Amino acid sequence: MAGPQVLHFPVPLRADGVTIMDDWRTMGMRATGSQTIRLDGVFVPEAAVALRRPRGTFHPAFSVILTVAMPLIMSAYTGVAEAAAAIARERAKGRAGDPVVPFLVGEMENLLTMAQIAREDMVRLANDFDFEPTAELASKVLVRKTICANHVIATAEKALELTGGAGFFRKLGLERLLRDAHGAQFHPLPEKRQQMFTGRVSMGLDPVGQPAAIERRPAA
Repeated sequence: MAGPQVLHFPVPLRADGVTIMDDWRTMGMRATGSQTIRLDGVFVPEAAVALRRPRGTFHPAFSVILTVAMPLIMSAYTGVAEAAAAIARERAKGRAGDPVVPFLVGEMENLLTMAQIAREDMVRLANDFDFEPTAELASKVLVRKTICANHVIATAEKALELTGGAGFFRKLGLERLLRDAHGAQFHPLPEKRQQMFTGRVSMGLDPVGQPAAIERRPAA
C-alpha cells in the first residue's frame, strides 16, 4: 500500500462543480482576488494527475516551486515597500529642517535595501531556471523570503513613522501599502516554520519531520 497520497492536477475554473467563493475579505492585498475555490463533484481524469506524492513528506517539487515562485512573489512585495518609501521621501522634503527626519530616512533606506538584497539573491539562486531542486536550495530561498518579508514590513512601518500623521489618512495611499506589506509574512513558509525547516535541513534531518521528543530526567 502506498499510504495517503497528495495528487496534483489542474482543474479549469469553468468546470462543472467549481465554485469561486466570495470570501476574500482581508486587511490587505484585496485586489489580488484570492478567493477560496470549492470543488464539489468535479471529475478529474487519471491522465490529468501530474504528480503523486506521499502525504507529510518533503518532495523535490517544492524546491522547484519555491525557487521559481518566491522571487516573483517577493518582487511584488518589494515593490510595495519601494512605493511606501517613495511617498515617505517626498513628504520628508518638506520637513528637511527637522533634525530627526534625515535619521528616519536613513533607517528606512537601510530597511528597504535589505528587502531588495534578499529579493535579488532569490533571483540569483533561481539562476535563470538552471538549478538542482534540493532541500538545501529550498532552505536558502526560504531564509531569503523571511528576510525580505520582514524588511518589507519594516520599511512600510518606518515610512509611516517618517511621514507622520499625514500617512494615517487614506488619501495619501500609505496606509494601503502598509496593509498590503503585511501579507508578505503569510506566504510559505511563515517565519517560525521557515526557521524550523532551515534548522532541520542544516542538521541533516528530514525538513518536515516531527522534532524528536525532549528527554526529561528527574532532578538530582
